[in-house]
Amino acid sequence: MARSLAMWLVATATGCGIADFDIDQPVQAQTIQGSGIPAPLAAIFPLPLNLDLESKIKAKDTGPIDSVTLSSLTLHITSSGGDWSFVTSIDVFVESTRSATTLPKVKIASVSSPGATQTLTFNVEHGVNLKPYIDEGSQVDSSGTGTQPTQNVSFDGQGVFTVHPL
Repeated sequence: MARSLAMWLVATATGCGIADFDIDQPVQAQTIQGSGIPAPLAAIFPLPLNLDLESKIKAKDTGPIDSVTLSSLTLHITSSGGDWSFVTSIDVFVESTRSATTLPKVKIASVSSPGATQTLTFNVEHGVNLKPYIDEGSQVDSSGTGTQPTQNVSFDGQGVFTVHPL
């Protein structure tokens, strides 16, 4: 009887739309300009990661949302012969775009010394609730270190966000 009740509660919660769910967001295709002379990477590339998840959340008909967290972030080299060996480290941050906000800029992901790989998989900072940033209008940016690649490097990617309804 207890097992049947537990199964019914899980089925009901899922059917009502109150179970956690993931939303995939693409990282727009970009190109990092190469240089024939290796030099310090003056400014790491921007990460135009869209946190405008409201329409996708509404489509799930979940009701109020408790929190939104980043589950994964990956970048994929799309140019032939390129890799991430020019990167030493990258930190990804989110901040509010509202003036006079009380929300601090916070790190949401990072990667160090990825090596000669074509897929860059970030370590996600768990427990960072992105909902207040999304509510205020959010901006995602990055900072990092490395050397400018010797050839142009094109990439795209994907962020996966987990939505936690009340």
